Amino acid sequence: MDEVLIVREWECDLFHRRVLELEAQGYAARRDTYRITPEMNPETGEIVHLYTIELQRAGQTRKE
Repeated sequence: MDEVLIVREWECDLFHRRVLELEAQGYAARRDTYRITPEMNPETGEIVHLYTIELQRAGQTRKE
């Protein structure tokens, strides 16, 4: 069974820091799963972005 982690963060810097930490622990980012999704707070109209990516243990291949 593949060990796949999904990183989701609203804060860009925290997102990239977590991805780098996991890569240092032996995970590889699946770059084709990288997404930035804009969301609007209905009360304030403020736009925020959700950053998402999948990581899996280096050396594993994912079966689609």
